[in-house]
Amino acid sequence: MTLRSIEAEWNFFWGMVKPRGCSETQKEEMKKAFFAGAWALFNSMKEIGEPHITEEVAEKYLNAREEECIKFKDNLMKKHAERN
Repeated sequence: MTLRSIEAEWNFFWGMVKPRGCSETQKEEMKKAFFAGAWALFNSMKEIGEPHITEEVAEKYLNAREEECIKFKDNLMKKHAERN
């Protein structure tokens, strides 16, 4: 697996969800939201390495975030399939 930059992930995401007739402003606002989400997760990942976070707490947190992302992706893919 190749580690991709947030920009590369954004480009992949945008290619999948770009609405027809989307304005440049809408694209810019969506990109801000995408990067804000990445920043929030990045900060959480940094905190996991802090001494006050136990391995058990970190594992539960990561598993919950994975589930959250999988549910979001599944819903996104379902909506994408319905449109196309």
